[in-house]
Amino acid sequence: MRLKVHFTIFVLISVILSACGPAPEPTLSAGDLANTAVANAWLALTATQAAIPTATATFPPTETFTPQPTFTPIPLPTLPPIQPTSGSAIGAAPTNNPCYEPPPLKPKGTLVQIKLVNNSKGLVDLNLGMENQNAQGECATYFFRLGRYDQPVVSVLAACYWGYAYITDPTSNAKTPKPLCLTDTTKTVPVSINAEVIVLQ
Repeated sequence: MRLKVHFTIFVLISVILSACGPAPEPTLSAGDLANTAVANAWLALTATQAAIPTATATFPPTETFTPQPTFTPIPLPTLPPIQPTSGSAIGAAPTNNPCYEPPPLKPKGTLVQIKLVNNSKGLVDLNLGMENQNAQGECATYFFRLGRYDQPVVSVLAACYWGYAYITDPTSNAKTPKPLCLTDTTKTVPVSINAEVIVLQ
């Protein structure tokens, strides 16, 4: 009988002691854990936004106006007007030498035939200009373009001429050492254009 009593007391003491112990920890479900994680994330985001300082407009410091120095023009000396010395008045068209003009379409003076002989071995741009006007008041400069070894026969006004030729391949310049007087109407006068000189043949 005593053994039963002791056993019963032992069971009661065990029950009492277990009732006075700490309560077991509650367990969370998966949904509760997810909701807690979302709440923590929003809390961190809110704290980060709250930590950002408020944007305040900054204005540049007020600048003080510094006036620029005033420009004082320096008077220039007055020059006397230029007086024309001689010849044409100021503003008038320059006087052209009539001997530099092209020949007349219908010449009144005597014509002579000449044979231009290209001995320069190149391409030639030839100018033949009259030294003076003829009796009819005509004066002109003729222009001829000659290929290699060309020998054209042309008509010009009877007069004394200066000549100048620009030659390409090989490049050189030729001119008359003295005026070429082309006045013989009875024959065709040959004029030789060489690499450096233009002469009668």
